[in-house]
Amino acid sequence: MMKFFKAVQRVSLTILIVCAMLLPGHPVMASSTNESTAGFTMSGTTVTGYTGSGGSIVIPDTATAIAAGAFSGKSNISAVTIPSSVTSIGNNAFANCTGLTSVTVPGSVSSLGTGVFSGCTRLTSVSMQASVSSIPSSTFSGCSALTSVAISSSINSIGSSAFENCKSLGAMAVPAGVTTIGSGAFRGCSGLSGISIPASTSSIATDAFSGCSALTTINVAGGNGTYASDGGCLYNASYTKILICPQAKSSIALNSALKVIGGNAFNGCTRITSLTVPSGATSIESGAFNNSAITSITIPKSVTSIGSQSWSPDIIYGYTGSEAENYAASNGYVFYALDGESSGDADDDTTEIQTGNGNSTDDEEENENLMIDTDDNSSGGSSSSGGSTSSGGSSSSSSSSSGSSGNKSSSSSGAYASTTSNVHEVDNTPKTGDGSDPKFMVCIALVLVGCGCFLLAKRKTEQE
Repeated sequence: MMKFFKAVQRVSLTILIVCAMLLPGHPVMASSTNESTAGFTMSGTTVTGYTGSGGSIVIPDTATAIAAGAFSGKSNISAVTIPSSVTSIGNNAFANCTGLTSVTVPGSVSSLGTGVFSGCTRLTSVSMQASVSSIPSSTFSGCSALTSVAISSSINSIGSSAFENCKSLGAMAVPAGVTTIGSGAFRGCSGLSGISIPASTSSIATDAFSGCSALTTINVAGGNGTYASDGGCLYNASYTKILICPQAKSSIALNSALKVIGGNAFNGCTRITSLTVPSGATSIESGAFNNSAITSITIPKSVTSIGSQSWSPDIIYGYTGSEAENYAASNGYVFYALDGESSGDADDDTTEIQTGNGNSTDDEEENENLMIDTDDNSSGGSSSSGGSTSSGGSSSSSSSSSGSSGNKSSSSSGAYASTTSNVHEVDNTPKTGDGSDPKFMVCIALVLVGCGCFLLAKRKTEQE
């Protein structure tokens, strides 16, 4: 019997020892689990929401995915640590987290949704280590405080509006390997002053940099088979087409190989006021000068096609019978001919004066019949020299012309210039050879005859 009780005691003691060893570990494990998931709403291994107090948060390392909109609008989050267990992040997952200042997307993430960090207005830096192949559309749209982005070399495309309105970005080097830059990718990045395009890029949307009001330079790396840069502007590889002129440029000299000015090429260029299209260019596409400040443009004869523009130049310089003249006439713009044939519309009361080397034999003969040279300053203040005429203190010669203020003139083009002032008529009162009035001479003669008669009468009286 005693042996039985001793056996029971030994078994009970063994059980107690085993329980003592097991019981302390259980509450610790429970406590650890509760801490790591506090404030996070989970569905399996996917984080679906957050109800915590914010600050710097650490996503549980048991999570493998972050659902769409999981943290959207949580302005109390200042920083987030995403564990390497996470492989996918859904659309707008952190959208409008206006308190978020920095984030690192680990290399484990292979799937990234659209607009993940859009509207995070205090986000200043991002380390994009994700193994995704693209930065999806609107990923950082509206991140107005973003100053730096470290992009993984695995990225081969930047989606539409990816960095739209990132106003604090000062410069951007598109990583090697990127082949595509989508529509509006950097639209509204008003602080962006320069961007470097790698040799790998083969597709850039024409509006990729629209609204980048501080952009002065687009630089394309050598070896790019699709694009090239010259003077900070983006061209095709052969320089025959200009694609984008940065909006902050104040002057430009187009490449001499240019054939085509592309649509939207000068869209929003508000600092360039004059432009000379090089000889050899053949077409100007629709919208090329939309919303630009170009008021004076010179278009060569070689241009045979000009598309519609939302643009109102003050004057178009070109050649008679050219597409430039046709375009000006069709749109009611002032046209100034460089070959001496026309200067555009003139009012009914204007007088046209030919300048340059144009022949005007008939006009000169008519003027010679109407006006007589004087030896000195005459009462009318008019003069004539070299076969050209002038009156009222104005003068013109075969090599120069002048008109009223505001009129365009040329000293060598042989074009017509129009003026609405200083129009003079010839005085039809007969003049003598020395410029004296005949009536005045008759009066003098009568006075002299009268005096003579008086003297003769007086002498005859004295003799008598």
